[in-house]
Order: sequence, then structure tokens, then C-alpha cells
Amino acid sequence: MRTRRTIALLALAVVAVAVLAACGSKSKRSVPSNAIAVVGSEVILRSQFDGLITQSKAQYAQAKKTFPAIGSSGYETIKNGIVNYLVESAAIDQQAANMGVEVTSAEVNASLQQAITQQFKGDKAKYQAELKKEHLTEQQLLEGFRQQLISQKVQAQLTQNVTVPKSEIKKYYDAHKSSYKVGESRAASHILVKTKALADSIYAQLKAGANFATLAKKYSLDSSKSNGGSLGVTQKAQLVPTFANVLFALKTGTYSKPVKTIYGWHIILATGAIKPAHTQSLSEASTTIEQTLLSDKQKKAVTDWVTAARKYATNNTSYATGFAPPKTNTSTVATTTTG
Repeated sequence: MRTRRTIALLALAVVAVAVLAACGSKSKRSVPSNAIAVVGSEVILRSQFDGLITQSKAQYAQAKKTFPAIGSSGYETIKNGIVNYLVESAAIDQQAANMGVEVTSAEVNASLQQAITQQFKGDKAKYQAELKKEHLTEQQLLEGFRQQLISQKVQAQLTQNVTVPKSEIKKYYDAHKSSYKVGESRAASHILVKTKALADSIYAQLKAGANFATLAKKYSLDSSKSNGGSLGVTQKAQLVPTFANVLFALKTGTYSKPVKTIYGWHIILATGAIKPAHTQSLSEASTTIEQTLLSDKQKKAVTDWVTAARKYATNNTSYATGFAPPKTNTSTVATTTTG
């Protein structure tokens, strides 16, 4: 999972985690005095918990809010969120290892260096200042990158062999055929400018033999300028009425006089013939359907794996006194964050 600010993300993640429902342990183990829990063979130290509490307090301070007092419901929500974050991370690590997934120190360090380069232009002083601001140690950050890489590798392994049979594509198409109706459409390009004076000038240049795509790249305000003004094939119903009426009245290969819409002044070029409304055939729709079904199957494969990891945590975690999660079916999220 990548965001604009990786360091901030890791600081937020520790207080924005779902509380696992009734995450008890059927297999009791002795929890060391310096730990808060034992997940399978992994000991979660009290120092790990304290470090994340410190980050949470820093976030409250940045938001100019008072951190909940120990024993209050607000504190318990944050505490349970952090404990469950640590427990779930340990369970995922162990289940990933069972799949043969490994992350090397070199890979973790490479991710850190990439973040420093991208976010701080390689300025390590600014990077260290950000760590201090977020109350993060470099070791905590490296651990965050390690978990991120494990998640990526697990997802890649779970989804690499997922396929969609043609029979499933046809079944989906037959059940959703009405969704593949396509309205009257046409391929077009345009040049969009703010003023009529500039539009008139561009129109005059076109009349004098100038290239439409060249002028679009030079003058157009629309993102299509990088493609020479091309809008591709667009359905009439999806266009602003004034624009649509002009486009669908043009002969293929001709352009319009300046046309005003709510977006500004356009010169429109009809680059393709009008395609009548129709329902896409199975052949036409199959690629889109396959992508949809493949995405759904891949998400399910990952979701099922995470569910199994959580079940492992439920059955193989022992807690120190005061750290066991509440036995409820509530799935809550502590969301005290800063931008």
C-alpha cells in the first residue's frame, strides 16, 4: 500500500486498524513479563506497544486534541486497535512464511531509500526531521516497509494463477446483457480555449491549412491536447448537448466553427462515422467482463487468505493481563489522524 507520504501512512496505520472480533486464544501460552501477547511462536514486546502509543499521542497533539485518559473508553479503543494491529501483523508474517514468502533486508532498505529519494529528494536531514515529527524510529519505519513488501508478495502469489473460464464470461454476459447497451456514438477530436477571439484565430488557421492536432497540442486547455485533441469514441448522451448536436451534424473528416459550451469555446472535428445505438456482442464485451470477474476472484483470494490469518490469530494468541480484546462482535476503527 503506497500513499503520497509513506511515513505519515505508517504513523496513521497504528491507530486506524480494525479491531478483530473476539480475538481470544484456544491455545494458551505463557506470556513473558516484558510482552503483551504471544502469537504462535512470535512474542510481541511491551516496547512495541508503547512505541505506537507514543505515535498516537503525537497525532493527538498535532490535531490539538487531548489524548484519552488511561481507562477511558477512548483509550481502550486506541489500545485495542494497536494490540490487534500487532497481533494481526504477526499472524500474517507467520502465514506468509508458510507460503514460502520471504522479504530480505536489502529489499526493505531499497524501499526506504526509494521513499527518501521520492519524498525528500534524497535529503536525509529532511527525512530525519519527518521521523522526529511523526515520533517514528527508523526501525519502525523499516518494519512498516517489510510488512508492505510481505503483503505485496503474498497478493502476487495468491493471484498469479487465478483465471476466468469462458463459460463464466458468457454466464455473466447473459445475466447482465442490458448493461451492455451502447448509445449512438462517434469518434471526435476538439480544441478547447477560453475566448471566442482565440477560437476564431484557430479556426482561421485551420482554414488556411494548419494541422488540427498540432493546434490542439499548442492551444487546447483540455487534457486531450496531449493526444492532439482526440476524445476517442464517445456516446452522444455523455456529451454536453450543444457539443453533441454539432458533432453529430458534421460530415466525417470536417470540423466546426467555434462552438460555446459551459467549458469554453470548442472547435470540433468528426474523426469517425456515426455508430448507431446497439447492444455489445459477447465478443465485444468479453474483455471487460473478464477483467471484472478476474478482479473479483483475485480480491476474494486475498480476502479468504486474510480471513484465515485472522482465524489463526484467534486460535493461537495468548495475551498478558489487560491486553486481551473485548469479547464483542463489534468491528470498530480508531480514526484519530492528521492530514
